[in-house]
Amino acid sequence: MDHVAVLVLDTPIPGVTEHFGDFGDNAVDLLNSLSLPLKTYQIAYSVCDDRDDSEYKKVAQAVLDDVASMIVSGTVKGVVLTGSRSDSFATNVGWIDALDHFIKNTLFNSPRLPMVGFCFGHQILAKNMDCKVDRNVPEHGWETGLTTIELNKSILDIEKSPFRDVLTTDEGEFMKQINLIESHGDVVYHLPVTESSAHALLSETKFQCIGSTAKCSVQGLVTEEGPIKVLTFQGHPEFTSDLLLKLLQTNLEKGTLDHASFQKLVYNTQTLVNQGSVMAKAIIQFIETYI
Repeated sequence: MDHVAVLVLDTPIPGVTEHFGDFGDNAVDLLNSLSLPLKTYQIAYSVCDDRDDSEYKKVAQAVLDDVASMIVSGTVKGVVLTGSRSDSFATNVGWIDALDHFIKNTLFNSPRLPMVGFCFGHQILAKNMDCKVDRNVPEHGWETGLTTIELNKSILDIEKSPFRDVLTTDEGEFMKQINLIESHGDVVYHLPVTESSAHALLSETKFQCIGSTAKCSVQGLVTEEGPIKVLTFQGHPEFTSDLLLKLLQTNLEKGTLDHASFQKLVYNTQTLVNQGSVMAKAIIQFIETYI
């Protein structure tokens, strides 16, 4: 059956997944009005027994090979890459190595295949387009909670822009800002410089930045022109505010979040309107344009 593949790039988060599902479930829930069904594929793993990493890599590679064959056959019409607690730039991690190979050799050789990335998904796509992806600078650190993003109006001028209808008010005004949940300590530092790329399809593709915040200048990527069709978000449009509150509480209890920061983030979450559902419309329009 034709479908959109959701690559699940993390394992369950104790205390959160039991109530709200995993990253794959969240992506499916966000895009449930898509005209095609979505199917999840588990790629990430936790090394928790006597098998070494190469054994886990074989499992991930087998799943990715199946997805690749379905892209070639036309059964998989689009791909969504979820968030993850892992580092997209990590080395010698079997499933990440396998995913890098899949992105470069399958996704980036599939013209007009819509690709969507959330957080880690955004970062690993950017990394494979030779962007610098690394820890945020110390003075900025982590970006967490419901956050207001300053949008770039130029994204409306892209041919077949998925944002034109979504970000234009009934009065014809551009929505200059949008609120999305953020949870990241790593960032993409710049747009892909594709003109000099050795990859044939990448060298023909240009990208725009969706928007920025004080802590992160590249809040997402969208194809401006060219054969590789990408739409990514540094934030988590798939996260609900209730999920975020549970995640914040879990981090407080683990000691990875101090009480003052917790209170501030809870206040922002309860005060700001989570507009992930607005971006869901843009994502669905983007996928529908190319399937």
